[in-house]
Amino acid sequence: MDALQLAKKLNMPEEDIRELAKARNSSPAISKALLHSLASDDLATSVDTWHRLQKLVTPDEQGFRMLDAMLECAATESLEKYRQRGIPENIFFDTMGCFNRFTREHKASYGTYGFDRDFWTYRQLSLKLFRLGMLEFEYVEGENMPEYVRNARNADTANDDADEAKIKAINIHIPSDANIRDQYCDDSFRQIRAFTAQHFPDWNHATFVCSSWLLSPTLNKLLAPTSHIIRFQNRFRIVDTDPDAPDWREWVFQRCPADIADLPQRTSLQRNMKRYLLQGGKVGIGIGVIADPAR
Repeated sequence: MDALQLAKKLNMPEEDIRELAKARNSSPAISKALLHSLASDDLATSVDTWHRLQKLVTPDEQGFRMLDAMLECAATESLEKYRQRGIPENIFFDTMGCFNRFTREHKASYGTYGFDRDFWTYRQLSLKLFRLGMLEFEYVEGENMPEYVRNARNADTANDDADEAKIKAINIHIPSDANIRDQYCDDSFRQIRAFTAQHFPDWNHATFVCSSWLLSPTLNKLLAPTSHIIRFQNRFRIVDTDPDAPDWREWVFQRCPADIADLPQRTSLQRNMKRYLLQGGKVGIGIGVIADPAR
């Protein structure tokens, strides 16, 4: 399987397929060794390789040269690593579905298909992040752990005495197409516990951390207690907030750059949030932990 074949299996739009074919014909050759490094078990190596790829594929205005390289890496290096670890291929395709989702999000935000999430997707390629059901789960540890994850994880008093170098956490991400109704989240958490026990047993006792606009305490003022967002939020113990984080603009308003007064009002959430923002309120993000997702 190559990048184009994978793109078709992921049901990427025909326009993406055409642009990928053009990018493949115009891109410089990318060695198998470079793709192997991009999917490295060592995240620092993956990040360094991503930077090298950025220079190699320039110019790349819409990101299709980089997308082609990353899909090629997924179709060859990452898929082989899945097989070596005994991870089912349906999880591979669900996880790599991020590429389809990201180009469609680009279309929704800017009116054209494109790929601008290469700063993120080396995680999927290096088997650090997996989609299980509706949610995504990222295994993070040591110096590769984002500061907000470390701080949130350390706020879990059960882990106060842990060796910093050995700290492990599972970072939860909510894809834009996720259904976060209770039964779907319950299913994802059941899957990640079984998946971790089988494939990443060193993370069996890791704290689950999430940083998202969905955890913003402000949402309690905008939504009913029975809303699916509030029910999702209630799974977590909120340990920190950042009221100035602009995440709401991307995920609620699809990156609309307009002044607050001109933001769209197509959904009740958009209407409620816009009204609140116009009154001087802030949304930001919340950062929460779950010590045991079974609870």
